[in-house]
Amino acid sequence: MNCPAPRVARLGRVVFALATGLLGAAPGHGAEVPAGSRVLYETGFEPFEGFHPDFDLAGQGSWIGYATDLAGKSVDFGGNGLLPAPVDGFYGQVAYIGFSAPTSTADFNVWRPVNLAPSGGQLPVVQFLVSLQLESSSESRVPDAFRWSVYNTVGQRLFSLDFDNATREISAILDDGNATQGPPLRPSGYLFRNGEPYDLEVLLNFQRNLWTAKLNGQVIINSWPITTTNADRSLGDVDAVWLIREPGKPGDNYMMFDDYRLIATPLTEIPPTLEVIGMIQPAGAFAVRVFGEPGVKYQLELLDGDQWFPVSSGTAQSPDGIVDLQDSTADDWADGIYRAVSIP
Repeated sequence: MNCPAPRVARLGRVVFALATGLLGAAPGHGAEVPAGSRVLYETGFEPFEGFHPDFDLAGQGSWIGYATDLAGKSVDFGGNGLLPAPVDGFYGQVAYIGFSAPTSTADFNVWRPVNLAPSGGQLPVVQFLVSLQLESSSESRVPDAFRWSVYNTVGQRLFSLDFDNATREISAILDDGNATQGPPLRPSGYLFRNGEPYDLEVLLNFQRNLWTAKLNGQVIINSWPITTTNADRSLGDVDAVWLIREPGKPGDNYMMFDDYRLIATPLTEIPPTLEVIGMIQPAGAFAVRVFGEPGVKYQLELLDGDQWFPVSSGTAQSPDGIVDLQDSTADDWADGIYRAVSIP
């Protein structure tokens, strides 16, 4: 399995790959919100926003906490709150979930309601951004799992991104469970490291029922279904979740998170992400992988002066939404700047 690239981006040696329609990043992520977007909710959990480290996060700033036992009954919830500055890798105060819990707790969610329902029968593409870091349990304690889970406005969980502190694996969970068995973990093929900050971005295309997740700008899940059961496609909230592996023996691990942001964008599809494959010899072509949406045709363009010129095109295949495109003229120049655009 792979680990996502470090949080501080490193430029390619001679070639830079760009995608059109780049979305705004969370505070500290370095990008602006695109024109026509609407910030649904954002916070850095700072004192000027009304957050105080002497109290639980749940109960401050309209954040809610809810915990259940193995039978699904409501129980007292455990560790959550604010860590005062300074915290390495973060700016200002940082929220957290985990560390300590009553013996009956099996899982615990904290969230801030958004309740975005379709207007005129449609929802825009929604961008969720958050910075996070997972700390491991001490040697005598059991490692747990932490998640980011998306719920609709009627309280149904649509999907989750799971960070397993025992295996360090990142997995996805869809809504395809049944009455006798919960939905399976679907490994992303990527790992994370404890004690290392990450920037998570999740893009949701409710109209086409697709979501994509990126960690430090690297695609780890591409164009998976928001719902497999035709559940209501609306956005109620995005929750931080602590899943205790052995109720009664919670680990003292925890997840820190900051720069939490939800943005409704004026887009009809998730912008493509480009990944360099490299030169193909002996043909002398330069190959780029486009992570897009299944069935959408993408055009690879090269910047020459102040104009973009098409070099190749292709349709992203189902179900992964990926297409590899090549520039056959790459031997004619030393470096280049690319972008991918969707075309009819």
